[in-house]
Amino acid sequence: MKIKQREKLYNGIRNGCDLSNDKGIYLELDLTLPQKNILKILFENYILKTLESYYMVEFEREHFLVDHRDRILELPNKTPNGILYPKVENVDEYNKIQSFVNDILIDTKLVDYLDSFDLVNIRIVDGKTTNMDSRLSATSRLHSDAWAGHEDDAVLTIGILGDQTTSLEFNKITDEVSEDFFETQPNYDDGLNTLQAFEHIGNLKFDTITIFDHSCLHRTIKAEGGLRVSLDIGIKLKTSSGLEKKKNHGRKIKTIDINDTLKIGKEIFIEATETLEECYNRFTNDEYDGVPVSSIYDTIKISEVI
Repeated sequence: MKIKQREKLYNGIRNGCDLSNDKGIYLELDLTLPQKNILKILFENYILKTLESYYMVEFEREHFLVDHRDRILELPNKTPNGILYPKVENVDEYNKIQSFVNDILIDTKLVDYLDSFDLVNIRIVDGKTTNMDSRLSATSRLHSDAWAGHEDDAVLTIGILGDQTTSLEFNKITDEVSEDFFETQPNYDDGLNTLQAFEHIGNLKFDTITIFDHSCLHRTIKAEGGLRVSLDIGIKLKTSSGLEKKKNHGRKIKTIDINDTLKIGKEIFIEATETLEECYNRFTNDEYDGVPVSSIYDTIKISEVI
């Protein structure tokens, strides 16, 4: 499928949902005030529970992203690209987040147009540049999530807490790409060699559902700001068969049946198989210098229906 033709995959969403912005392969929907407020509380609870469980002290809720920035960045379950994975200590809070995100997808009618969607990634990104940004697969580099192994169609993201200057930049490809564009790439520099031209189309808006196709190049903006907390999930549309991969390397993204995903936090539950301490011990000597291959599924299991 040619890049321009991918815009048609979202016709169902643009005709059936209340969009606030439509740029073809980049769509936005506004959240309601109750949805915004509940998301903020659930995310604060998740991060604070993680902090208190790992450091064994209580943390004040007000300004905790600023006051405890360094401790947050040193949490063992945070990946170099910012995902804060659920562990034994915080998995109950994670289930509540997944359950509420499911409700949002239902309330906005987005779920009517999805064949499947991934579990929620809770992401904490630092606005300051570090040596981790020199990695060839750092999210501060321009990239497509297809290059990181995604075989679905797009990413749905919401900016929730923290510094809005630590944003995401979105770009639309303006020329045709090579046949390897959607392949999993060894690194993001190799991915950029599969295209010729692109143009900027927007930055992340907080408290807004943003859906961007895997043909939408994006990167984290590092403006020496504070922490930004957001969620992201991969989505596969009913109008698509997903991305076909010819090369077999890099991260493997698992998929749960959409009917089971929608039950999480209500009828079935995510269970963590690793503690924060076990996670710390597993990654103590990891230099994170390779292609990312880990995922949330590495240390969780899903309970049977009650």
